[in-house]
Order: sequence, then structure tokens, then C-alpha cells
Amino acid sequence: MHAEYYLPVKVLHLTSMNKGKTFSISVGKGINKEEISLDFMLKPLLLLLVIWFVFLLDTFLNLRMYEFGVFPQRWQSLLGIVLSPILHGDLKHIANNSLPLFILLSAIYFFYPRNAKPVLWISWIFTGLMVWFFARESYHIGASGLIYAFASFIFFSGILRSNANLLALSLLIVFLYGGLVWGLAPIEERVSYEGHISGGIIGVVLAWYFRKSEPRSFKSERLAFEDISDDLSHEIEKYGQDYWMGHTARNDYPLTIHYHIQEKKEPNEKPNSIS
Repeated sequence: MHAEYYLPVKVLHLTSMNKGKTFSISVGKGINKEEISLDFMLKPLLLLLVIWFVFLLDTFLNLRMYEFGVFPQRWQSLLGIVLSPILHGDLKHIANNSLPLFILLSAIYFFYPRNAKPVLWISWIFTGLMVWFFARESYHIGASGLIYAFASFIFFSGILRSNANLLALSLLIVFLYGGLVWGLAPIEERVSYEGHISGGIIGVVLAWYFRKSEPRSFKSERLAFEDISDDLSHEIEKYGQDYWMGHTARNDYPLTIHYHIQEKKEPNEKPNSIS
């Protein structure tokens, strides 16, 4: 999956296994439009900018920052728990992780605004801790441990909550990022499947822990009878009197109505006709 490059020690990459798939969050009738803003994208975008800044700095200055990643069971590597998600090995590595990280974290900030911050930081720290305890002896770098945590959280949160909108989001995650499951298997030597598994487990735990926390409110826009008014002053003011005169049925000509009153009579008799 990654371009091979020489390092004095083996470096394992945390990388998303799905490439080239994107999705957008559409705002439907069920969401109060007055509450919609793009603020939910700001923190994910800021995180992405930091990751790219560190990558470019490492690339151009040759800082060998992979050494700040997580090396399991080395005490001096504990700092890597904090730093490893923002470190990437090459352009392909960071490119594979950038879009899924931004999309999934933005979705969490949008649909689960109360849980977004703890989900981010708990996933960040505990995924790294699990890698430090249980992974192979090598440097583990990359953000896809977070990607697996976020995808797992979104999917299982929709399953555990009785909310049709969140369940639909879970199914969307399956459709777009179902391929992440292949990253849980030790298929490629240079890919840190331990980080993927750790993130997936943390996501499940967080989904269960926050299962009773309120997500973003979805307000119904059903039309009630009291919302219907006979007052057309607003429409007349908006479109003008001429519009309504030109689009209203007019009857300026004489109107003749013909009707019949029929009494029950003998079969041979004709009914009276009045016009």
C-alpha cells in the first residue's frame, strides 16, 4: 500500500484501507435550519492543518520524526502516544488518512456535538496506550487509529440509539468505509493493524458509554392546522397586487345557473323545468 523507503528501523504505518471514497452530510427537513453552521468543520480542519504542517516540516528538514511515534513498552516512547497520530511516513500515507479523518471527525462534531471532544481525546490517548502495551516492537505512526475509532463510534452509536437518522448514518458508514475491516487483519507487514484494532475497540466502548447522551436534536417541520392562515397580506406584499389579479380566476360576465326540481310523478309525466 505504501511506497517502500529505507529506514534504520522498521516503521509501521497506521493508514486507512479505503481510498478515494467521500461522502457529504446533507441537511434535510428534520434539522432545524437556524442551527446549521459550518463550525463543526473548524476543529477537524485545524487538526488536518497541523498534521500536514508537521509532515511538510519533517519532509523538507529531514527531522526523522517517526522516532517520536509509539514504540511499544519503551518508557521513553510514551510521548509517542500523543504525537504519533500527527506523524506520517510519506505522501501516500498522509493522503490516505486525511480525507477520512476530516469527514468522520466532522460527522461526530455535527451529529454528536456534546460527545465530540471527549470522543476525540479519549480515542487519541487510549488508542495509543493500547498500541504501546500490545503492538509489535516497531515505531507506529499515523492517524488511522483515530479513523477506526471514529468510524466504530459512529457505527455503533447509531445501532445503540433508537434514532432513525443516526441509524441511517451508521449504514452510510458501512457503505462508504466498510473496507476498513480489511485493515484489522495482518495482511501487510508495514501496516499497523494493532493500531486499527485498538481504535475500533475504543470506538465501541465510547459508543456504549455515551449511548444515553443526547445527539443533535432533529426538529420536525410538520405543518399544523394553526399554521395555515387566510391572511394573504404577506403574499400580496411580496408579489404585488398585479400578480394576484393576473393569477386569480375572474368572473366578470353574467352567470346563468340551470337546475331542475323533479317530483315523483307518473312515468309518462315530464318534470318541471326552471331556469
